[in-house]
Amino acid sequence: MNCKNYTCLVVEDNLSTLTMIVNMLANIGYQSVVTARNGKEAWEVIRSAEARIGIVLSDMLMPEEDGLQLLQRIRNSAEYWHLPFIMITCVDDMDRIMSVTEEHIDAYLVKPVTEVVLRQKIYSAIKKAYDPDPYHRALFNGKKNLREGHHEIAIQYLEEARNLQPKQSATYFHLAQAMEKVGRMGEAEENYKLCKESSNDLYVKSLDGLARVYQHRGDHASAMDVLKKAIEVSPNTPDRHMDLAMQLNAVGNTAAAKDSLARALKLFKKKAKLPHKYIDACLDFGMDTEAEAIMQRSMGDDMGDIVLLNQMGIVCRRRKEHERAKKYYRRALEIAPDDESLNYNYAVLLVDMKDYQGARSHLYHVLRQNPDSENALSLIIKLDQREAS
Repeated sequence: MNCKNYTCLVVEDNLSTLTMIVNMLANIGYQSVVTARNGKEAWEVIRSAEARIGIVLSDMLMPEEDGLQLLQRIRNSAEYWHLPFIMITCVDDMDRIMSVTEEHIDAYLVKPVTEVVLRQKIYSAIKKAYDPDPYHRALFNGKKNLREGHHEIAIQYLEEARNLQPKQSATYFHLAQAMEKVGRMGEAEENYKLCKESSNDLYVKSLDGLARVYQHRGDHASAMDVLKKAIEVSPNTPDRHMDLAMQLNAVGNTAAAKDSLARALKLFKKKAKLPHKYIDACLDFGMDTEAEAIMQRSMGDDMGDIVLLNQMGIVCRRRKEHERAKKYYRRALEIAPDDESLNYNYAVLLVDMKDYQGARSHLYHVLRQNPDSENALSLIIKLDQREAS
């Protein structure tokens, strides 16, 4: 295998550093080199059919989209998840470095970059990806089948990898994930623990896995314990604070749960659109102001998301802003007139507004769609009792 036939993408916003690395690659013998000035631009290059990128060397800190965001794009993609990735950094901030180690990277290059180290790192990353030994081939096939949902096949490949090279943390981690997917929680726990004990890069993610296992068992105390350890090491992952909030809420520690959720939202502050689970959590915790702020950011000018419109209606109804809630529900019902949740929630609002006839109309609509709707039946009975008294 001639590693130098693969196209290198160098992502660096500093022109002098970019030029230096490109020149080093040319000196080493890599003639096919493409450049980008930030992660957003790099992602467009990777997706272009003509580029055929073989490996990415990216700076960590860049404007618009940094190296970590680019890495996450790649690892979360169906087509490019396996692309070799080398992170270039001079950052001493351990929080950011730990955020990077939570995603799979093939190597670090610490500035100032030297030609000798560059040669070794890039050769090793390309060789492992495109001319793998039996262990790395089995590991790759295991990861690929795990991503595609073929969990039993993934287990077979990952057990083969474990037999070829015992005590490899990556094998333990992905085997634990596969075991978790098929419900073999005891084996998942064992492999997550083995990964935790033998890995720096996967240490935090193995704690996340253990938290899921403990949560599945209803062992909220153990789940909280490992999540707190993970946050101590890598505090800048919003979902980890969110998971801790849910565990704290499960044991009745509402104040601490709200604090953890607020921390998750703060870490997500730059994102325009957040997952719906954050809105649901805010509503569950009575954090209506925070829920509305998320929904306004997520909705923007798009009034076509019925989930957000429904949730906005809930928030406004709780605040007794009835006309505003009515506006959101009517807009949502224009999009999805037969939606059971929308019709029921709008009926509840109309009851609050003492429009009992209108409420009945929407409740009967729910029952036409779902005759077994307990919520709709219960509210109709309450309305009947109100009228009878």
